[in-house]
Amino acid sequence: MRRHLMLVAVCLPLCGFGSCSRFIQADQQARLRASEMRQECVALRERVITFEEERSFGDAVSAQWVSEGGGLTTRGDAEALHVQLNKIGGNLAAQSSRPHLPWVFGVLQSEGINAVSGPGGYVFVSEGLLARLDNEAQLAGVLAHEIAHITGKHALNEYQDYLVGQCENSAKVEEGSAYQEATAQAVSKAGQRLGQGFQNLSQVLPASTLREAFARAGSKVKGFDFDQSGREFIRAVTRGFVERMNRQGFRQEDEFDADLQAVELMAAAGYAPGEYVSFLAKLPERGGLSTPHPAKTERQVRLLKHLEQLRQQNLDSDFKTSVDLSTTKVVPLRDELLNRRAPTATR
Repeated sequence: MRRHLMLVAVCLPLCGFGSCSRFIQADQQARLRASEMRQECVALRERVITFEEERSFGDAVSAQWVSEGGGLTTRGDAEALHVQLNKIGGNLAAQSSRPHLPWVFGVLQSEGINAVSGPGGYVFVSEGLLARLDNEAQLAGVLAHEIAHITGKHALNEYQDYLVGQCENSAKVEEGSAYQEATAQAVSKAGQRLGQGFQNLSQVLPASTLREAFARAGSKVKGFDFDQSGREFIRAVTRGFVERMNRQGFRQEDEFDADLQAVELMAAAGYAPGEYVSFLAKLPERGGLSTPHPAKTERQVRLLKHLEQLRQQNLDSDFKTSVDLSTTKVVPLRDELLNRRAPTATR
């Protein structure tokens, strides 16, 4: 009923100029295209992301993170630092559920205190974070947290949701495209309000851009290939996704899960997981190259509870469990990492 009234409201000022029938036909065609797009949105949500797409998307996202982080560090010891970082990160990744990913660990020039990751095995920490470490175990905890995001495919889930959201919003814009064009010609308050509404909806990927990307897959979104979607589409999706992550971060449950997985990876690699809990107190609630996280006090409480449960499991069992906290150590900073340690007053 509401759509019928809107149709009459827009159509009346046009009928005098012989445009009403053309408008009705254009509106019907727009609704048909929107219906087809919504079917593609459903297929987009149900499809399985291949490793090739995960890696390609990870390449693009990681390049964006590096750009926003001021580039990779250019200090004189950068090469030796990256060798050291990849040894530590590689040891942790080897304990994970995806040890055979082509893992890459890098240092960003940003002085903000944070770490970020990209699908497919990319992990970055900032110079600002390295300067505030007390020991290697704290760094291991940060790297393990990002590794857990990758093995849990948290970013891929966000990417899938982002694409589906863009698809659904574009279908809305497509459905109203006839109104949008008509109201640009109609001089009425109702028309101006409708036009403003569609202008707001258009602050997403253009429907034509999405349709072109889907057409490349033979109009079957299940065959959608990120790497073959065109430069404009890849750039738009990557920037939009990173902006989304900067604005809202991962789901809280994904952050908590990454924390719990991190301390278990640390223990498996021989690092004292309690050091990660201590390091969380140093993290800002927000700042620098930082993405939103749950309150650090809540994260610490959950981690301490989880560590106590792991200790109790070891005590109650006649055999060593997969996570044995009794053999973990606080490994001191060495070499390039030690050189980056800030004075005590600034840590």
